[in-house]
Amino acid sequence: MRLLRAAFLACCLQALPACADLPQPDIYALTEILPPLSYDEGGEHKGFSNELLAMMLRDSGLRAVIQVKPWSRALREAQQAPNTMLYLAVRTPEREEMFKWIGPALPLPIELFRLSGPRAAQPASIDDARHAMVAVARDTPGQKMMEKLGFVDNVNLVLTNDEAQSARLLYARRVQYSVGVGLFQRYAAKQQNQQPDRLDSVQVLDDSTQFYFAMQRDSNPDYIARLQAALDRIKQDGRYAALLRRYTHP
Repeated sequence: MRLLRAAFLACCLQALPACADLPQPDIYALTEILPPLSYDEGGEHKGFSNELLAMMLRDSGLRAVIQVKPWSRALREAQQAPNTMLYLAVRTPEREEMFKWIGPALPLPIELFRLSGPRAAQPASIDDARHAMVAVARDTPGQKMMEKLGFVDNVNLVLTNDEAQSARLLYARRVQYSVGVGLFQRYAAKQQNQQPDRLDSVQVLDDSTQFYFAMQRDSNPDYIARLQAALDRIKQDGRYAALLRRYTHP
C-alpha cells in the first residue's frame, strides 16, 4: 500500500510542472445542451452558439474553458464568480441587473407556423387558428402569449413537451398550426427526416426576444469590451450571416 501511495504521489508531482505551464483561461463559460445552438459531438462542442463563441475568442485573443451543465445550475453559477459567462441567455427585465450583456447574439422571434403545400391550412392567420388546433411547448413565452390571446388548452391549444414535439405533431397533421421559434422547429423537422422548408411562417407574434452572452456583473470590463468588439466585427464582415445560414432555412 505504501509503495502504491508513493508511486501515486510521484506521478502527481511529475504532472505539476506540465499543469503549471498551461495558460490559464480568462473566462469560465457555461452552456447547456440545446440543439442546434449547443451540443456535444465526438467530444467537441458544436452548434451555432459554440461556433460563434469560438470566433469571438479568436478575434478577442481571450481563452475560455467551456462546461456544459443543466440550465438552472449554470444560471446560478454564472452569477457567482467574476469572468464567468452564461450563453446563450435571453435578456429580460428581470435579469438585466444580474449580468453584463454581450450581443445581441441571436434574435428569437416567436411565430405561428403551418405546413406549406396543397393541404396547407387556408386561409391562415391568428384568427383562423382559433378555429383549429395549435401546438405550443409548455412553460414557454409562446404558451403565455397564446393564452393571453384567448387560446385554451384542450380546446384549440395542444401543450407539448418541447419544440421538437410541436413540429412532430404539425408534420403528422395532428394539429393545423404550431407556435414557437423557427430555428428550433426547423432543426427538429430535419432531425425527424422531414422537410424543414415546408414550415411556413404565417405571422410573427413577437420579435422582441433575443439571445445574448451574459457575463457575471463583476467581470473584467476589458474582457467584455473585447468580446463585444469581436462580435461586432463578425457581424460586419459577413461571418455571422454565413454561420446563421448554416443553422437556419429560408
